[in-house]
Amino acid sequence: MRPPSVNVGLEPKFRLEPKEQPMQVDIRDKVIVVTGAGRGLGRSLALGLAAEGARVAVVARDEQKAVSTVEEIVAQVPGAPKPLAVVADVSDEAQVQAAAEAVDTHWGRVDGLINNAGWMPPANSMSVLGFELAELRRVIDSNLVSCFLTTKHFAPVMIRGGGGRIVYVSSIAAEHGGAGRSGYGATKAAVNNYSNVVHKELANQGIRTIALAPGLTDTPGMREAAGEEHIARVSALYPDGRVGQPEDIVPFAAFLCSDAANHLSGTVLTIRPFTG
Repeated sequence: MRPPSVNVGLEPKFRLEPKEQPMQVDIRDKVIVVTGAGRGLGRSLALGLAAEGARVAVVARDEQKAVSTVEEIVAQVPGAPKPLAVVADVSDEAQVQAAAEAVDTHWGRVDGLINNAGWMPPANSMSVLGFELAELRRVIDSNLVSCFLTTKHFAPVMIRGGGGRIVYVSSIAAEHGGAGRSGYGATKAAVNNYSNVVHKELANQGIRTIALAPGLTDTPGMREAAGEEHIARVSALYPDGRVGQPEDIVPFAAFLCSDAANHLSGTVLTIRPFTG
């Protein structure tokens, strides 16, 4: 039987016309709030977003660390819009409300919110049978309650300005919880769910949400919680022989806060090498 002939002269059913302008990840002059920005991933996010021209509100519980991040941005990113240091414990509603009012007063709008603040308990400190209730409450407040509160108080400012982007920093632990850290993975799974709920409730008011789930990332908090040996063991599993660095996450955060990501909402974006 002869194969069917193909008429290469036929016009294609669909034709992709080139856009007038190439896609750009542009966050210049966008007001972006980064929580937990006093060190680690939050500090790198604040620096990286400022380098792309964003107006960054540096939120941290420790005033000295918030100011230090602001000073580092000013020193390392000449010409960047001057960032704003905001001191707040994002698990405390009164402080979150005050933080939202401070940013609103300073810039008059909020275009992006990155919920990065969180806490990972030390290795093997939260076993299923051996956890302390106070520690469980701390991880829930730090990782989950903070997201509820910042969304409650920053989203109205965003909606008033026509909408914006909310990024919830999650973790691959949401799907692959680690033994001895029962509370951490559970809170990150809840963060993923909450991001989807916010999308369903607020999308019609211009709010786009995403849960950003990195793999193991080499931060001071991770080293304190996991230890050098664990980081080395996981590094050996990855094709390039290293775990993620905070700087690896910054381009994804910039994209998610830009207009280029307007059609992406209510889902989880995982960032880690494939290990087979």
